[in-house]
Amino acid sequence: MAESLERVVFVGVIHTDRDSVERARKIVKRVKPDVVAVELDRERYQQMMHPPTQEEIARMAPTGDPVQDLFYQIALLEKKLGDITGSDAGAEMLAAIKEGRSIGAKIALVDRPIQATMQAIMNVPLDEVYRMFNMMPGASKEIQEGGAQDLLSLLKEEGAVDTVMEEFRAQFPNLSNALIQERDNYVAKALFTILNDVEGRIVAVLGAGHIEGVKQSLARMLQTQAGA
Repeated sequence: MAESLERVVFVGVIHTDRDSVERARKIVKRVKPDVVAVELDRERYQQMMHPPTQEEIARMAPTGDPVQDLFYQIALLEKKLGDITGSDAGAEMLAAIKEGRSIGAKIALVDRPIQATMQAIMNVPLDEVYRMFNMMPGASKEIQEGGAQDLLSLLKEEGAVDTVMEEFRAQFPNLSNALIQERDNYVAKALFTILNDVEGRIVAVLGAGHIEGVKQSLARMLQTQAGA
């Protein structure tokens, strides 16, 4: 099991962070893996390759559907962060893909389809969805008032991401399950399949908040396989 897990090089990134873009690219170049696995699904990848126009974004404005509106607010927040930092959300994934292709690596989109995640959130109690939705404008305002770099600096401190994830799980347990834990398991299953299909190394570029959950889930799968 350990030998298989060691074939995966995990790269924890922070979305909209320029340093994360360069680090993802450099690690792929250095490791020269057989597979570059990224935290994207096909729909999200296509959106990044063909960004929506301003008119299309306007049509995505709040609809009254709490789940769609929550995703819209998250997308707006990421766009504002990206505008400030000069690095769009997902740029680190595209950098890893580009570098992977340049060295002949296979590319794997290992995130759960966004529609499945939205479906899962539809089962979350509405009061929890609305609580998070109502927090978004305040977070957006703080970012616009100069908090973006402070936030990124904080997240890069040792243990900061783990603390943020613990707080998120405590405040939004059902959303956390739909947005984080279920996706961690999905990504781990994808990596498990890849490990059984290829003999070489895999570079997995994931949001920093997913790294530990994916590692733990993948380790359990490999342990079960070893004991079979």
